Amino acid sequence: MSRIRVGGIKVVENRAYLYSSCRSGADLLGNICSILAGGRINMGLLTHVADDGLGESITAASARSALSFSGYMLEVVGSGSCKTTEIENDISRISIFPHEQRPEITASLITVLGAAAIKPHGFASSPSAVTVAVSSSDFDIAMERLFDSFAFPSCGSYSQWQAVCRMDERQLSEVKCSYNEQIVTIYGFTRQTGLYLWDVSLPLECMSGFGAFLSELGELGFKLPFLISNSAPGANGIHFSFALGEDRRERAGQTFDKHLPGRDSFCRGPVSVLFLHGPHFGDRYGIADTFVTALRNGGIPILALSCAVSSISAVIAGNDPDKAIEVLNTRFQTPGANSR
Repeated sequence: MSRIRVGGIKVVENRAYLYSSCRSGADLLGNICSILAGGRINMGLLTHVADDGLGESITAASARSALSFSGYMLEVVGSGSCKTTEIENDISRISIFPHEQRPEITASLITVLGAAAIKPHGFASSPSAVTVAVSSSDFDIAMERLFDSFAFPSCGSYSQWQAVCRMDERQLSEVKCSYNEQIVTIYGFTRQTGLYLWDVSLPLECMSGFGAFLSELGELGFKLPFLISNSAPGANGIHFSFALGEDRRERAGQTFDKHLPGRDSFCRGPVSVLFLHGPHFGDRYGIADTFVTALRNGGIPILALSCAVSSISAVIAGNDPDKAIEVLNTRFQTPGANSR
């Protein structure tokens, strides 16, 4: 089978991963973002779904070490508001880019992990990349299998990546900077409307069926503008939230039933996805907190969110995101553009 050609792969190793599940309606996302921003802690990955279709809100984040989450852990344990809050001390994040909203890219990544019996802690998507968090003990086998399935121009094999590219990533991980902006400078916003948000909870043994579902969506010409997933440490299940076009909802449902017969999916819409683009999110703490706080103060609920690589993607209700962008323009600015 021929390998899928993509632009590149980026890896961040030996990080901590927080998984937290609360009753739907709890301000889990805001708490995590504000506490980490207050501690000047950078988040390399953040995902959130306000309601997984089963009455729970799930938020996950990755940062440099478990100590990064100590303030949040003290708060949630003291309040008793969360059903599950756990930390994995040693995970690695693998990002493949660009995916160009092609479902088959994510499908191949899911299939690779499933074939190797690797449990992903979570997936996150951005306009440019799809990111997966895996236990560092599974990292080597995951990378070997990825190089068997994907063709990367900079490194032709996993052994070559180990010898050359891995060194580059480690050097880059030592780059540090700080910032102090009242109005945060970004590249800009984009939007996508006319979507429906799907929520699916599956046992891990059904992950290959979900990969086959996404693969067929790719063959049918679907685009996948948003996808996240989370799996609680030690659990045998995984939850996916993803957005697909409203106009092809019936066809997507038929394809889902074909590959995952008897499994429930929860679908709501119409929704829109807002994309906020860089730069250097990995070196600038508080970006997600500014984004989440602005929308919350503007009375705009976030249905789901993904922060990965250098972008934030947020799912909001309706087909008219102008109000949300107007609210965000009070806290973010694009060079050469006037804030409203």
